[in-house]
Amino acid sequence: MRVNAKFLRAITNNVAAAAVMGLCLVTAPTAGIANQISYQPNEVETAHVSRIKSYLNRISTMQARFIQTNPDGKTWEGTLSIKRPGKFRFEYDPPVPHTLISNGTWFIHVDRELKESNFLPLSRTPARFLLAKQVRFDKEVKLIGFRHKAGLIHLRIVNTEHPDLGYVTLTFNERPLALLQWRMHNALNQDTLITLQNTRIGLRLNSELFKFVEPQQEDQDQD
Repeated sequence: MRVNAKFLRAITNNVAAAAVMGLCLVTAPTAGIANQISYQPNEVETAHVSRIKSYLNRISTMQARFIQTNPDGKTWEGTLSIKRPGKFRFEYDPPVPHTLISNGTWFIHVDRELKESNFLPLSRTPARFLLAKQVRFDKEVKLIGFRHKAGLIHLRIVNTEHPDLGYVTLTFNERPLALLQWRMHNALNQDTLITLQNTRIGLRLNSELFKFVEPQQEDQDQD
């Protein structure tokens, strides 16, 4: 099992990893974010946020197709699977060679083209926010912005331990309440957008989806 130091430094610039909301520390500060952590929602906003928390906490499993729009404007597609608490899989369609897995302990980036994998403790990633037993906005992740317009609710959140990561904007359809997309704005002033399609909630997911297999072993199994 390998935690690659270069991977830890570079992952925020990796558009595949950015899909899971900017998954490591970066050193360049994002101006103004630290000052926004004191944001306090009003009574109406608090009611919307409570409804969203309840919605997210009711999700035990979810699967959706996604379209990822990268900072350079290119788009990738794939399938997202989530099993809470702690597990997800981002499977990119060929020819994109990346797979991103959380097995409950590790965030794992698999590059099938290079036949290598890198590990980062899930506890060090903002992805843990959506995968936690209880979704909260008052601890490691905090609400720093709210917008409600045209039937959509936008929540801007930040990792309070590392506000220099940048921020994530979650977008929900108001009625029926549903997570539609999220946008990761990193410390390099780049945006990566994930848009969900054909979302299904509460389905049975095979545990093998969240099992890590070394790329070399995967090739042998297919022979």
